[in-house]
Amino acid sequence: MTAAEEPAENAEKTSETKPLSSADHINDDHRKLGDWQSRWCKEARKEIRVDAWYVGVVFIVTLLLLVLTWRGSTFQILSYNCNTCNQQTFNQYAFFFLGGVLGGTMFGIKYLYKVVARGYWNIDRRLWRLFSPFLSGGSALAIGGLLDSGMLGLSINSSSGSFYFSLGFISGYFADSALAKMQEIADTVFGSTNGRSQNPPKK
Repeated sequence: MTAAEEPAENAEKTSETKPLSSADHINDDHRKLGDWQSRWCKEARKEIRVDAWYVGVVFIVTLLLLVLTWRGSTFQILSYNCNTCNQQTFNQYAFFFLGGVLGGTMFGIKYLYKVVARGYWNIDRRLWRLFSPFLSGGSALAIGGLLDSGMLGLSINSSSGSFYFSLGFISGYFADSALAKMQEIADTVFGSTNGRSQNPPKK
């Protein structure tokens, strides 16, 4: 072996044994190298699959409803040939809601695989996983109404369904931030509850 080859071989061995740094962007999930088996027992894996199936079904159904809404089928089914119903308004709020559900579902999927891999999954969080997509859809629907009314200080100048869907998706994926913004609006319109509790009216 030449002198030039020896440093290269030592460098290769060093790279094999050197631990990965955070700069490598590797999700080690708090595991040792080569530890590949599931840390969950059989019963836990069964319950995890239930959660995974649920968020997967909600994701697929939401995509199907988006296609049906885009085609106008959802309006035709729910309006029952209503002559006074406005399809454009219906589609606007439907895209708000479905975009929010999809955003909340994708956040739930991301959350699920992270807590499973890192050992933090627990069945007590199932209620959150069940209702989180619909909470996100409801918050997106409310944000859409607030925008449409001008209460957020913004106005909607677009008639594109993709605009309403995108706004609903952002509101749903970041539902916590959206709800915090709604809390600010409520404090502005109705007054802060903290302020009322600190300064009770005089008798």
